[in-house]
This record gives sequence, C-alpha cells and structure tokens, in this order.
Amino acid sequence: MARIRSDDHDLHVMAAWLYYVHGLGQEEVARRLEVSRTKVVRMLSSARESGLVKISLEHQMAETLALGDWIAASYGLGRCILTPPADAANPDDPLLDPQRKDAVGIAAANYIGRRILNTRNVSVGVGGGTTVRRTIDAMRVLSKPDSRVVALMGASHNDDGTSAYSLSLEMAQIVGGTARTLPIPFVLGLQETCAALKADPYIRPVLAEMASTDFNVISCGGCDETGSFFMASGISAEDLKRAREAGAVCEVAGHFLKADGSRADTELNDRHTGIEFEDLQKADNVVVAAGTAKTKPLLALLQAGIATTLVIDHSIATGLVAARPKSTRRPPG
Repeated sequence: MARIRSDDHDLHVMAAWLYYVHGLGQEEVARRLEVSRTKVVRMLSSARESGLVKISLEHQMAETLALGDWIAASYGLGRCILTPPADAANPDDPLLDPQRKDAVGIAAANYIGRRILNTRNVSVGVGGGTTVRRTIDAMRVLSKPDSRVVALMGASHNDDGTSAYSLSLEMAQIVGGTARTLPIPFVLGLQETCAALKADPYIRPVLAEMASTDFNVISCGGCDETGSFFMASGISAEDLKRAREAGAVCEVAGHFLKADGSRADTELNDRHTGIEFEDLQKADNVVVAAGTAKTKPLLALLQAGIATTLVIDHSIATGLVAARPKSTRRPPG
C-alpha cells in the first residue's frame, strides 16, 4: 500500500498545486484549503525552499491530484480528494478495501479538521457507516468548544459503533464540542408512527438543526443485506427486496435512491427518521467512500446532486471515469 503522507506535507502539495498549476491567487488557495492566507504564503515559500516546486511540481501524488480535479470538474463538485492507489498492480482487489477505507478516513479527517478549526460556531452533521467511522477514528483531538455535532439520523436497533447517533457523540468528544442526537430508531415499522414523531414539538427542533448545519460528513451504500446500514436498522429482508424491486441501488442518510438519483418508490423512504431528502440536497455534503462496491451507489448519489466534496479511493475513481459524462475531456494519466 502507498504510504499515507502527513496532513502538513499533503497540505503543502495541494497549496503548490493550486497556486502554480491552477494559477489561483493566495486568497483563493486559502479559501479552498480552509486555512489562513498567511499560512498559504508560508507553505508556498517552504515548497520552493525544500525543492518540492521546481520547474514542475514533483510529487508522487501529482497525477492523483490531477485526476481528482478532473472528477470534480466532470461531476460538478466543489472538490474531489483522491487517495493514492492502495496497490497499483491490483487496483480492483476487494481484499484491499480495509486499507482503502483507512486511507480515505485519514484524508477526510485532515480536511474536516481544518474546516472545523477555521469555522466559528461550526455545526457539523454526521451520517453513519464504516467509512465515516474510519474518518472519525483518524481525527486528531481539537479544542473547539463552539462546535456542534448533529446526528443526521436516529439511533439504530443494533449499534456496532457505526450509527449516526454513536458517531456524533464520539466526534463531539474529539473536537471538544457538544452533540445533538435523535434518540429514536432511524427506521420505524409504520409510516403513521414516523409522521407522528416528526410532528412532535420536541423532535421538530432536532430535524430543523439537521437542515441547518455548516456541512455534513456522510457516506452511502448499496441495497444488500451485508451493508452496515441494513445490519443496524432492523429492516426486514422482505422490505429490502421490495426496495430493490422499486429500483433502489443506493442508501444515503436513510434515503433510498434509484440509479438516476430520484427517490425509489418504497415506503422505507417514509419510515425513516432523519434529515429530509430536500434538505440533504441543499446541504454542503462531504461524501466519503472506499471500495469498488461503492461505485454504483455513489453514481446515484451524484445524480441526486447531494455531494459537494468527494473523498474517495482510486478504485472508485476508475468507475467514475468509466461512467463520465460524454461531453467532458479525457481524464489525465
């Protein structure tokens, strides 16, 4: 597996890439990286003095950065953070998925940590899943008492530490802020029960907070029984079968989507407690995903217009390149 560089080293590389290759000004580089202009000036100076920047940018991640830029431009994203290949000789080997999740978690944690530190009174929404779990595990301890971490879904029936409920509490502890949770099941048995709970005056403020975060950290999954969402939700095999028959290929924050990004005609979409679909589409979402199995659900998520920032590995990038919009230029490499 390619060695994971330090956050500080990769931050220097990205600053040099944006400034020298993209031609952005120092202020714009600072905004893109969520750091101060003063830090950008220091990083560019250090990049020149260390020999990182010569006539061209010399770094093993240069091609990776270029491909990330291409994916962002092709799919209308604010940015795409792409991790180095886990194994260039076996890029699609599913046995490498744990390493891919670790790499994506580290890259996402570095980016999210910078955003939290540089946003006053920041409010961060958190979804569930194993890759979000890896992201939070990789975060360094911060001192941000003005931060608020909001669970974007209710609690799970079988919580293995990957539910939005558990992860929001853990992230709040790491960043030194407070958590806002919804301590009711994120999937209910009856639509009527779900509607009544959402109308409750004690629950409405929590749903409103989910809709007003500064940004969210979420993932997605396919519609099969082995996914962490389904193992934790208590959804029956028959419910899941009917969702697939309705065309569902993706689950994101409790919503079931078809390949074209529209919501599948399944009552599961009316039985979940959490952020509303329209609010999710409007939000600034950092989507983390790793492994080839996530390519198909991620494409549906992109069709729905949910992602602002992607943090993915090379195996998913390959799938996004293959499914690229026909009007875009060829990818680098």
